[in-house]
Amino acid sequence: MRLQAHSEDLPGQVRGIAEGVIMEKDPAEQEMLARGIGNELTEIFVGYVRGEYDFAEASFAAYDVLEDLHAIATGDYELEDDGDIDDEYDVDEATEVQEDLAQEPAR
Repeated sequence: MRLQAHSEDLPGQVRGIAEGVIMEKDPAEQEMLARGIGNELTEIFVGYVRGEYDFAEASFAAYDVLEDLHAIATGDYELEDDGDIDDEYDVDEATEVQEDLAQEPAR
């Protein structure tokens, strides 16, 4: 039996179906993850054009990324903290980084 979410269910929220269980995820989070996957596909395609991958490698890599996209769309995923992301936001540090990138002081 396959379940379907109806548009009138939880307006404003994306509802995914995975293994018969409806999983609710933050739509903004899903959009951010989908954009990241788009970037991954771009890198695969560019690598293929540059000759870094042969067609089979590019195809398999793209398929793996599309599987990830399906998991995101259905809500069948859990984000794990890999220790690479610093959750502490420092205004002074962020301003300094932006000044370096812009090559001019903040106004």
